[in-house]
Amino acid sequence: MTRSGEASAAPRYPVWDRAVRLIHWYFPVAVVVMWWSGEQGRTDIHEKVGYSIFCLVATRVIWGFVGSEGARFRSFVVGPNAVLRYLREGGQYAGHNPMGALSVLVLLGLLLVQSVLGMFSRDDLLFEGPFSYWAGNWSGTLTEWHKTNWLLLQGFIALHLIAVLWHQWRKRQPLLQAMWRGQAGYKSVSTRPKPLWWALLTLMLTVLALGWLISIAPEAPSYY
Repeated sequence: MTRSGEASAAPRYPVWDRAVRLIHWYFPVAVVVMWWSGEQGRTDIHEKVGYSIFCLVATRVIWGFVGSEGARFRSFVVGPNAVLRYLREGGQYAGHNPMGALSVLVLLGLLLVQSVLGMFSRDDLLFEGPFSYWAGNWSGTLTEWHKTNWLLLQGFIALHLIAVLWHQWRKRQPLLQAMWRGQAGYKSVSTRPKPLWWALLTLMLTVLALGWLISIAPEAPSYY
């Protein structure tokens, strides 16, 4: 019980839990390393970082259904009417606004496609993805799609950065602080976040699943 006249405040928790924030900040580092390793011909690094991106995107997607409330897609993904209303009227949101939600979905999709296409790619010279011989004659086409998707990913990353900077400095919405600390100003929730080890267990399972698929993938024919 609280004393008369004393307001009882519900505990507040980060909108974005540690799993979401760690995955989020890993992606820009990984993309830069992927770009550098590709330019330098370091296919060993390129391949391993590509695996990590795939596993973390898969973990984030799974976390979007079973993770903390603020991490779940149902908490921020909305329909087209809500997006149009936001574009007309704006508004404050504890988590992603409707446009931010679309950005999350597109970036996760592009990263997933990029990593999957990379695993099916083969240039017959420096790099053979682990699933390239599953692709057969399609491997060359998938390699070209991998390059095209990289251009799309670069363009969308640029748009994402511009949007974040606009909201951060023009509209005075603390997006960077919220994604770094999990909350900033109005960006907090009353629901306790799920334990980080749940997300780590999910990541471990995705790593094991990918490792198993790589282990059963066909290798290069003997005449190669």
